[in-house]
Amino acid sequence: MPTAPTKNNHSTTANGHSKPAPKPDHAARLFNGQPQVGVGVYDGLSALLAEKWNFDFVWVSSFCCSAAVGLPDAGIIGPADILNVVRCVRRSVNLPIVVDLDSGYGDPVKAFHVVEAMARAGAAALCIEDNPISKRCSLYDGYDRALVSIEEHIARVRAARAGVKAAQSNCRVIARTEALVAGLGVKEALRRATAYADAGADAVFIQSLDATGNEVLSFGREWKRRTPLFIAPTRLPHVTKKEFFAAGISHTMFANQGLRAAHAAVDRTFRALAEGECSKPIESEISPVATVAALVGAQKVVDLEAMLAENHSAPVAVRKKQPAQLRIKPHQKLPPARVEMASVKRNAR
Repeated sequence: MPTAPTKNNHSTTANGHSKPAPKPDHAARLFNGQPQVGVGVYDGLSALLAEKWNFDFVWVSSFCCSAAVGLPDAGIIGPADILNVVRCVRRSVNLPIVVDLDSGYGDPVKAFHVVEAMARAGAAALCIEDNPISKRCSLYDGYDRALVSIEEHIARVRAARAGVKAAQSNCRVIARTEALVAGLGVKEALRRATAYADAGADAVFIQSLDATGNEVLSFGREWKRRTPLFIAPTRLPHVTKKEFFAAGISHTMFANQGLRAAHAAVDRTFRALAEGECSKPIESEISPVATVAALVGAQKVVDLEAMLAENHSAPVAVRKKQPAQLRIKPHQKLPPARVEMASVKRNAR
């Protein structure tokens, strides 16, 4: 279960002086040997909801970040756009952040600098796939799937490792292979994943469009490395977290369900508002303003104003009438999202 966000960024030394508190090791939390469940986010609000429901980590997805700005997931948004989301999420929650870097945004030199910036921004892990630079989302139909050579992707992995080192970060590198998406089969997927792990990848992300789930489950069972495996089962809604974990896939992430749910909810609401005369019929189906205010920390502003007013004679803000304090109650802690299981057992290398 994720720990609560840090409330105090400083501690006190023996002589009474304050010193910055040590930064949380999100990478160690992400790779703690236990099964993990993550969820895709694309802004601070979605990240706060992920933390509220006790997910183990968040996935900053290029699919979601692209859709959130009205664009397809086709390599159109750049690393600066993703970096802004990472910074927003890092400011909002105390969860490990796994970042989707597509195919690295260019040659290994570009990948090095992108990874360094993301690691400095607080990412716990960075994922680079073996698609060409002109990538298309693996969930989009109608595209021929051609992958770069193993050697070319190894160069990206090594550049990413160097970028993490330059950032003096404990961030991890995840190598993603689209071999199953490209129809190359489990054997080729295993060959590529093994080569990427040998090159220094800390984890492997496997993706498949096989609706039965047999491909990824077979891959997991045949994977004899200790290197952790990630899966985003968008096309496998019937396969359970327990089944993935039992097959040796340690990290399951629901990459885009949140954005798709938001799309459906907003679409229904806007239709009702467009066709109706007032918002009353849909008010019971949408979040109260106070609920959203509580989630984003509105009470902190009220408390800060009160504290500053006590310390200064001049009012912090001029109001016609002083409102009552919000007194928003914090959300109660909810059951963990992950399935409580023993560590995923793997055979030694």
